[in-house]
Amino acid sequence: MRLLSQSIALGMAVAVAAVSFPLVWLHGAENSKNNATSKTSVESIDLFAGMESGDLQVKFIPKNDREASLVIQNKTKQPLSVVLPDAFVGVPILAQAAPAGGGVGTSRRSSSSNNSNNNQNQSVGGGGQQGGGGFGGGGFNVAPEAVGKLKLPIVCLEHGKEDPAARIPYEIRPIDSYTKDSQVKELLTMLGSGKLDQRAAQAAAWHFANGMSWDELAAKRIHHLGGRADEQYFSPGEIQQAIRIASQAMQLAKSLPPVDATRGSSKTESDTSLSGSASGISSGSPGEK
Repeated sequence: MRLLSQSIALGMAVAVAAVSFPLVWLHGAENSKNNATSKTSVESIDLFAGMESGDLQVKFIPKNDREASLVIQNKTKQPLSVVLPDAFVGVPILAQAAPAGGGVGTSRRSSSSNNSNNNQNQSVGGGGQQGGGGFGGGGFNVAPEAVGKLKLPIVCLEHGKEDPAARIPYEIRPIDSYTKDSQVKELLTMLGSGKLDQRAAQAAAWHFANGMSWDELAAKRIHHLGGRADEQYFSPGEIQQAIRIASQAMQLAKSLPPVDATRGSSKTESDTSLSGSASGISSGSPGEK
């Protein structure tokens, strides 16, 4: 009887071992697979370098004068973390990229819907600091042979031309191909951080890129049809905030400690020089520029 009990116990032990071994082996194999996956790094690639090499196919589509879509297609069989530029410009493909600081004219708010001359649409600028996400590492991540899309804030850089529109083909380019003005670059970088009011940033952009004074910007009007009263293009508050933003961009360009453009700040020498003759900005001046 004792011998029979020992035989039964031995048989049960063998059966348990036979079942447990494949489970342990499968668990070990799964761990090995996970370890191998975790060791696979996502390659980082600069946006413009990827466009040059053909690893990335990029479309830049300005929705309006405030926002654009960036569509990135990964042409490789590996996941890519696309490093977006701190600052960039978008130019109409058929247009010559005129240097920033060109002539100042009368701005129209897309008043001619039949305009087919790309040279009549403004170049725009923005920044890509908000574009990171996905796998981490500060890049915009796109899966193998997949397409990623993100929205970016923009400002117009050529006052007097038509607003950008989705029907006009645009191309994204490095900021240095458009302007060497470090103040414009710093402004666009700040815009890309997502911490600036777009309207105030637009006023600062026209101030830097096209040499418009704060009085000219404060006097700018939007004309309405049908007898409706004209309205200010920029509110007094937006002009005041634009002056602070411009002051910070100037200081960053000079590598000086910046002021906080997102909140009120004390008067500085830069603020004084930027204010110019804009003492009447709070009430706004009549007329159009």
